[in-house]
Amino acid sequence: MIITITGKPCSGKGTVSKIFCQKYNFQYMCTGDMFRQFAKEYGFDNILDFQHDERVKIIDNLVDNRTIEIGKTRLDENIVLDSRLAWHFIPNSFKVFIDIDWETAGKRLISANRDSEKVSSLDEAITALKNRWHTENDRYQELYSTDNLNSKNYDFIIDSANLTPEEIAEKIYENYKKFIKSR
Repeated sequence: MIITITGKPCSGKGTVSKIFCQKYNFQYMCTGDMFRQFAKEYGFDNILDFQHDERVKIIDNLVDNRTIEIGKTRLDENIVLDSRLAWHFIPNSFKVFIDIDWETAGKRLISANRDSEKVSSLDEAITALKNRWHTENDRYQELYSTDNLNSKNYDFIIDSANLTPEEIAEKIYENYKKFIKSR
């Protein structure tokens, strides 16, 4: 079964997903990695710089189509898909949302020191993350009439601010087992 994990930027989706996959023998996939690769192919070095660029729609389409294909052809495999919208494109998945407050997310962004998301202060990090989140959510609403903030879209929601990634992975697995039994 596919587990889709989404959440706010810097909530720990990738870290938690990778830990989960290692511990519970699932394959890890990330649409953010797909997005960054396509963005690089289109000439963007910093993904925070092009949120309002029209070419982002082309990249969205490429990533979305790949996600839909995974959901159609690999639903019976043990896959964790770290993705903003996979929950929408793979409705039969176990859908997880990882939440976080903006200050903690900003500190994590600074600590991550990502080449594709450069910031110089906590205020800049928070502003960039909020702008990215709201721009993406607006784009998803426009394209797919979805709302990432609607808790009804998810089977399990967890706040990552005060838990370790290992604890989060364990809680996801516990709830995943309950989800499987209820089906």
